[in-house]
Amino acid sequence: MQCDIMNTSKPTLTLSQPSPARVVDPRLLVGDPAPWFHCASNVNANFDFSTAAGRHVVLTFFGSTAHPVGKALVESFLAALGVFADPEFYCFGVSLDAADRERADLTQTHPGFDIFWDTERKVAQRYQFAGMDTPVAALQPITYLLDPNLHVLGIFATNDGRLQADSVLQVLKRLPKIGAPRPSQMQAPVLVVPHVLERDLCQRLIEGYRNGNPTESGFMVERDGKTVQLHDHRHKRRSDWTITDRDLIATVQERFRRRLLPEIKKAFAFDVTRMERHIVASYDQSGGYFRPHRDNTTKGTAHRRFAVTLNLNAEDYVGGDLMFPEFGRATYRAPTGGAVVFSCSLLHEALPIIRGQRFAYLPFLYDEAAAAIRQANNSHLGEGVQVYQMQQPRPALAPQDQPQGKGERGRQGKGPQSKGRPPKGDRRGAKGGSGGNPNRPHSGNRSR
Repeated sequence: MQCDIMNTSKPTLTLSQPSPARVVDPRLLVGDPAPWFHCASNVNANFDFSTAAGRHVVLTFFGSTAHPVGKALVESFLAALGVFADPEFYCFGVSLDAADRERADLTQTHPGFDIFWDTERKVAQRYQFAGMDTPVAALQPITYLLDPNLHVLGIFATNDGRLQADSVLQVLKRLPKIGAPRPSQMQAPVLVVPHVLERDLCQRLIEGYRNGNPTESGFMVERDGKTVQLHDHRHKRRSDWTITDRDLIATVQERFRRRLLPEIKKAFAFDVTRMERHIVASYDQSGGYFRPHRDNTTKGTAHRRFAVTLNLNAEDYVGGDLMFPEFGRATYRAPTGGAVVFSCSLLHEALPIIRGQRFAYLPFLYDEAAAAIRQANNSHLGEGVQVYQMQQPRPALAPQDQPQGKGERGRQGKGPQSKGRPPKGDRRGAKGGSGGNPNRPHSGNRSR
């Protein structure tokens, strides 16, 4: 059976491509999206892995039952089939050994458990598990735990197969329930992506703010045809620290390229190539808030396409959440290290802090066409607002581009003041992706 990797599974990321001198870890890390692929399995000659989304997925590269660790690993998961009968979970094993297809327990169908036949090692290479010439004895079996969006939640790689499987199963017991299908409420068209930045990196950004020189944050308005910055505590109370450490900027950008940009591409069909500003903002209980506003209402901010609110300490404050008044009174707070992404055209506000101190990383994202608009609008910038110079070709840190004059702080436009699981296709012969056994991924994965 052949195994065919999708070339378009992950969008091409062009946001400030790393310089040749910067080494990027090719391995999957926690928070990364797991690569999509098509591969032969015990139930489908061309299984589309992307359709497994919507539940917590265990993807275990046991490699071969001729490998002692791999054999113990897959047999331990087979012994726990009752766990995977729960529609909250699904387990996929990956075998590189054609001889494994002679084992009845791997070829027969089990609720919530399938085997990929990766004899051509295309999936194994995509996941950095094995090369074409890696002998079976040299394999190091590894298991990935994926969230319902197929992002990596955990990586397990002990050299004891039973212990590795048991560690995964113990984590599954502690995961929050996804729940049954239920009616939706009115919701703003926003994207919430967890695990964009690691907690250690969040703490590093917070410490940068505390040890840096934060300044009062203003907002942008139009006055006599010019974009100017104002400060008015009736509208906004916030302090910002501008990041100047190029290594720190590059580290954050790399996380965006790996974990956030693919989600923006998938959700909004938009290719982000540039980023405006690198700041850590702080709202505290002395009066931190930002009244309802939009982020692109002046000539100097018209290029902005998406705003990102990335929380650095979501558990440490009360109040301070995002709200989008045009879409009801629901509030939004990503977990620590997670991001809320939304169109700069949406009316939104940061509610007042009641207790504690909130830290967030707040960039704007746009593309090449918007960069041209930004440069063309330089003549509309008022005194004290930096002039923008788009560089071609873009340097390694293109989102900063080449400012002329003082750095910017908060170009927000001012607004008025105001206080389960889906159905899955049948195991055999399904072509439409609906109906059939509710414990199987749908989208025709069971057709042969």
